Amino acid sequence: MKHPVSKLVLVLMIATLMSACATSYQPVPAFTPVAVDAGGYALKTQNVLVILDTSSSMGDGYGQWQKLDIATAVVRNMTETIPADVGIKSGLRTFGHDSQFSRKPTMLIDDMGEFDKTEQLDALSTITTAGGTSPLEMAIDGAIDDLDGLGGNSAVIIVTDANSMAAQPTASAAAVKDKFGDSLCFYPILVGDDAGGQKLMEEIARIGGCGFATNADDLSSGQQMADFVEKVFIGDMMDSDGDGVGDAMDKCPGTPAGVKVDTVGCPLDSDGDGVPDYLDRCPGTPAGMKVDADGCALDSDGDGVPDSLDKCPGTPAGVKVDASGCPISVLGAGAASWTFNNINFETSKADIQSSSYGILNEIAAALGADPQLKVVVEGHSDSTGPRAYNMDLSQRRAQAVVDFLIGKGVSPSRLTAKGYGPDRPIADNATRLGRAKNRRVQFTRVD
Repeated sequence: MKHPVSKLVLVLMIATLMSACATSYQPVPAFTPVAVDAGGYALKTQNVLVILDTSSSMGDGYGQWQKLDIATAVVRNMTETIPADVGIKSGLRTFGHDSQFSRKPTMLIDDMGEFDKTEQLDALSTITTAGGTSPLEMAIDGAIDDLDGLGGNSAVIIVTDANSMAAQPTASAAAVKDKFGDSLCFYPILVGDDAGGQKLMEEIARIGGCGFATNADDLSSGQQMADFVEKVFIGDMMDSDGDGVGDAMDKCPGTPAGVKVDTVGCPLDSDGDGVPDYLDRCPGTPAGMKVDADGCALDSDGDGVPDSLDKCPGTPAGVKVDASGCPISVLGAGAASWTFNNINFETSKADIQSSSYGILNEIAAALGADPQLKVVVEGHSDSTGPRAYNMDLSQRRAQAVVDFLIGKGVSPSRLTAKGYGPDRPIADNATRLGRAKNRRVQFTRVD
């Protein structure tokens, strides 16, 4: 007598048979991310929506791997490659679900928000089974709500094998493009080698007017994925000051427009004096020479000789100097006396005119250079007017000169003031020229 097979045994037998017939796929190869530095570049994409195909055809094999494993690996590897602090918003939408996962034809399993690697990877890990139809057009339609109101540029990355599409998704792609215009690009990624699928991916990319179609095979290595991420998210290198050197390498940010710079973005300094060419009023400064803010050799005492060559620093203003910056003595060596007709006073006064400060500074410098020299400062007048008046005025004027020199650091012990009035003429007082010669200050050496 035959015994009927129980339902439980039958179920187990069928399950065993199906298991025996199931294809065993290899794990997707390990992936090592290659770092992408977005810090020195302009971010061209602010929002990214990944649309992932989980329909039944994704359960098929491609080579030794399951398509769904390949697809999820692409999204996972991209997530791991995007810099954590890139500052974008991201979301993950799926379509074509196994009934145990969701009865919705498409759903947003990771809401659009600030990019979070952990959050997106966690959402991705929930996708383990392929099943259902392939309503890609519905997933693309969903992108309108997903991206609406976010602002900035958006990238829609579609990962699919493009098989068994119930409807052509191109109309939906066009509608999304009409909604967002130039701010949206499509980046379809084909899993597998279906020629029709490849054509469809290229058509969607074309509708976007930007972006491009690629194949998952071409994104398997760390460098390939890094290149993809850079192309999708990163634009030209950021160059805030427009000098041709990106901000990441620019050691001199804020260079004025039009200024020539070196390879690190710093204004050219051809003579190496620390003052850039565009500010340098004295180009070609010799190496090692100290310069001022204008790039000109420092000349602390203003005598026309740079500090680096000046053997007599601190020369008073107006004093004539030689090539080494030392005063050219107006008190020539060996002479017994020195006469000056260019030390002038206010009329009938002992007040020195400012125009005479230069020559007096030179005299002070000459006395400073010869500390052993003692002089009598003589005041002389012409014969015009009372003698007593001229004697007094010449004395006061001689003393005014002495006081000036003392003020410049000459020791009082080296100076004696003496007024001679009209008593020692050197020219004829009967002529205008002669009187002018007689009005003088004379320095006489004291041995």
